[in-house]
This record gives sequence, structure tokens and C-alpha cells, in this order.
Amino acid sequence: MRFKVHWLLSAALVVLCAAPLASGDEFIDEPAAHALYDKMVEAMRAAKTLYYESAYRWEAQDRELGRCRYKAWLKKPNHFRIETITKRYANRKGGVLIGDGEFLWIHWPNGRPHFSSEKTGEWQRSSKNVYMRKATPPGLHSIAHQTSLLGAGMSMTILNPSLFHGCESSMDRYLDGVRGLGTKKVGSETCDGIEVSYMNHQRSHYLWLSRRDHLPRELKQVVRVSYDIISEETWSKITVNKRMPDSKFRWEPPADWKPWRLPDKERNLHKKGETAPDFRLSLLGGGETGLSDYRGKVVWLVFWRVG
Repeated sequence: MRFKVHWLLSAALVVLCAAPLASGDEFIDEPAAHALYDKMVEAMRAAKTLYYESAYRWEAQDRELGRCRYKAWLKKPNHFRIETITKRYANRKGGVLIGDGEFLWIHWPNGRPHFSSEKTGEWQRSSKNVYMRKATPPGLHSIAHQTSLLGAGMSMTILNPSLFHGCESSMDRYLDGVRGLGTKKVGSETCDGIEVSYMNHQRSHYLWLSRRDHLPRELKQVVRVSYDIISEETWSKITVNKRMPDSKFRWEPPADWKPWRLPDKERNLHKKGETAPDFRLSLLGGGETGLSDYRGKVVWLVFWRVG
């Protein structure tokens, strides 16, 4: 099974930076809606165990970028397991992520994905019987930042499962406010909807939270660049404080398996004296420009990101 995982980085193209809200359209924080958001975080952190299943998809410019299902087992103080299944490859299991309390393990029962930062030959030599291992200090690791490595068509999950373990959300420092979206039924659950705005509305989370347990049933994220990048999840089969055996959070690599890590990106950088490859970018005022338009001139490239 061969496929590539391409990284979609908010910092990749300077021209894609979203415009802030217009003057007079500031996002107003509603205390009642913000309280619902706080209750959701509190519910995740107060639980001793949490299990849920999610259907996940993301798209941009009317093109689907990935779709899968995943299952999440979370247990205090520092145990977790994420299993993925992707329809794109005949419902075969994707990567599995396991936290044993000390380390995070990622392995791929059907072979790991081909990452865009590696050459084909490197992938062919190390696509089978490999695993990754990382330290996971309690409250200082992010499960969401690892899910794109699972090879199931995922980017990051909309909510970071590590909230359950007390990890602070990296986005909370950019939170502008929360406002209500009303009430609706999601399956058998009566849910209150909230929109959570980040970075002057450049990113929004739309969450439908059950009145019964304050946990999400429907989730949507919109990242507003020169186009919208949209992620959607639907949570189901949620169970809280049910017994989970410790064996669920153990994994040891078979004897013939080898550790693996992402290729060093510097290995693929062009060397001094090589001709830089041409590329084209959209201009904020309309039209395009490209590196070849400045041939023979000194070009100063500045890479930056919001947040």
C-alpha cells in the first residue's frame, strides 16, 4: 500500500494570510456561551476515562483532502490509544497511537505512509515493520499534533484529546471569544451550539455540546486563509468513567521491527550554488508573481506565520 501524506502548513504561503474582521465587526464574547466552552473542557478533564468514536473529514476549495474514522481511549493519569480506519484504502487499519504513561508509540499494521519530505527509495526501504517512540511527560504532550502521522487521511483532530490529560490548548492564548449558535438535536442528544473564535476570527471552532454530559457531538473547524480549510467530525458511542484495562495502553515492538523517525528536512534542501526551483504565488492585490520574474536580481524571502 503506497500513498503520500502532504503537509498543509499555515505558514507555507505568506499570501494566504486571512484578513481580520472589519472594524465594527469585532467578535463579541458572550459569557453564557463561553461558560459552555468552559464546561466542555471541565468535563474532559474531570473524567477518569473517556471513550468515543469519530468520523473525520477535511476539505479545501471543494476538494476532499482526507476522510477516516478513529476510536479514542483516554485514561487518567496519562494513558491513551487512537486507532484509525480509512475508507480510502478499503477500510484497512491505518496507524495506531498508544500512550503507555511514559512514551507515545506509533505503528502502522499495514505499512506506514509515504511522507512528502522523503524520497521514494527511502520509503520503499522502511515502509514495513517500523515504529516511532516519543516521550510524553504528563500534561506536556499533544496527541493532536501526532495524528497526521497515522496515515489515515487526517490532519489534526479538531479538539486535542490531550485536554483530557490536562494539556493546555496551544490555541487558547489566541481565543477571542465564544458566542452561541442556538440549540439542535444531534441524534438523540439535545445540544447547545457555540462558535469559538481564534486570532481575530481567522480560525473558528463550531461545537455542538450535549446538555447531558457537555461533550461534543458535532465539531467543525474553519481556517480562513485565501480560501477556507474545513475539518468536520462527528462523535458517537461516548462513554465516561467506564473501566479500561491497562493492557489497552501497552505495546511492544516485535523483535524484527525497527525504530523510525521522519526524514531530516535539511537533507532535501538545495545546496549552495544550485539553481533555485521556480514557484508562483498569488498576490494580495490580484495576479501572480514568481521567482523567475526576478532572475538576475537579489531576492529576499521572508517566511512568517500568524501565531
